[in-house]
Amino acid sequence: MDCTLNQVVNLYKPSGPTSFSMVHTVKRILGVKKAGHIGTLDPMAEGILPICLNQSTRIIRFLSPLSKHYQCTMTLGAATDTQDSTGKTLFERDPSEVTEIQIRNLLMSFKGEQKQVPPMYSAKKSKGIPLYKLARNGITIERKPVSVHFYSIDFINMDENRVEFEVHCSAGTYIRTLCHDIGQSLGCGAHMSGLIRKRVGVFAQNCSITPEALETANNNGNLAGVLFPVEKALEFLPKVRVNDDFIESIANGNALPKFSLKAYPGEFKPGMMLRVCNDSDKVLAIVEPIVDQDLFSRLAPEDIAFKLKRVLI
Repeated sequence: MDCTLNQVVNLYKPSGPTSFSMVHTVKRILGVKKAGHIGTLDPMAEGILPICLNQSTRIIRFLSPLSKHYQCTMTLGAATDTQDSTGKTLFERDPSEVTEIQIRNLLMSFKGEQKQVPPMYSAKKSKGIPLYKLARNGITIERKPVSVHFYSIDFINMDENRVEFEVHCSAGTYIRTLCHDIGQSLGCGAHMSGLIRKRVGVFAQNCSITPEALETANNNGNLAGVLFPVEKALEFLPKVRVNDDFIESIANGNALPKFSLKAYPGEFKPGMMLRVCNDSDKVLAIVEPIVDQDLFSRLAPEDIAFKLKRVLI
């Protein structure tokens, strides 16, 4: 198989299709058997939807926790059951007295660590059943709040009852729930009426590709110029370099003893994920430290320093 087809598509999803259907579209265009997306986008949302191909699906679990950047349009004056413009209106209030200063201050108040109740119309599961399936059958269940983090929320514009703002947030954050919560705080109700995901890790809007452009690149033999190698997708992880004579041992699933290491970060600790590279910077595996850097210095050469989380060769 062409090694190009083990890379990542930085896809720009249009508004309308589901994330699942876009994976099938990419598989059809490229003729690959295996693919998976990073971070679900609601059908009405558009923007960055990275899709891993074939062997690169092994890194999805390490990319999924990456923070996300969005541009959102919020409409004041109506709350909906889906918390966006596709749902049924639950109540309406006149938002004409809401000021830009109020909006700016309220957006600022949501910055930092927050507790967010996942919406019923979401892919989160209860006893193995997606919540949206229960919601479509008129069933509402209690959901426990989850911790999310808003790193920044920047006001862009307010035009009558429409507010535009940008958000940088942790994975698993629902922007439509943020809009709903803002509407509750204002007392007039609000819902998300537009959403663009602008960035996921190294995958940015300015280097994304539409399904149509992907098909053209494939037909013209230009895929290598538009896909992301695994090395670039994982460059956010600290790097461990190993001796070349230990590469085969990694391929066989063996953990990394201290003597196998050629270079490593100055700081690390259990729970961190690191990429293991050879001298050519090819990513061989993802590992987790057994100890922190202080205890590492006291290990014997044959002691295990890093355990394998995923072999990528």
